Amino acid sequence: MSQDTKHRMDSGSGEPGVGAAARAGRAVLVVDDEENFLTLLHWFLTQRGYQVATASSAPQALSHVDGRVFDVALLDIRLGNSNGLDLLEELRQRMPDIKVFMMTAYPTVNSIKQAFDKGALRYLTKPVDLQELAEALRSLY
Repeated sequence: MSQDTKHRMDSGSGEPGVGAAARAGRAVLVVDDEENFLTLLHWFLTQRGYQVATASSAPQALSHVDGRVFDVALLDIRLGNSNGLDLLEELRQRMPDIKVFMMTAYPTVNSIKQAFDKGALRYLTKPVDLQELAEALRSLY
């Protein structure tokens, strides 16, 4: 998958009867260093009418934020050389109203506490249950 394809912004229309007005305000930023997982989440969310941007690192995520507003960010805690908890803080500084869900395959009491202390709304353990994620996102709108 090319970098342009991987980090694009899509406006899928997978939900029957979901028009442009209904999708407005449903922009999601997904940040994870696992390409297959990014691809899966991009597909899953666009099929449900979300506009989705993906990034595999904190710097790529922050480049998406320049000039854009996201309603929700799904952030992996471990991002190669970056830390998702640090990215959480940076995103909340730039967009105080953004809702953040943290994701990890390695949950610890400390990381859960840090995530909520830094403003995360949810903490999801990988493998992420996609129906649970869809329901959590639906509850925001």
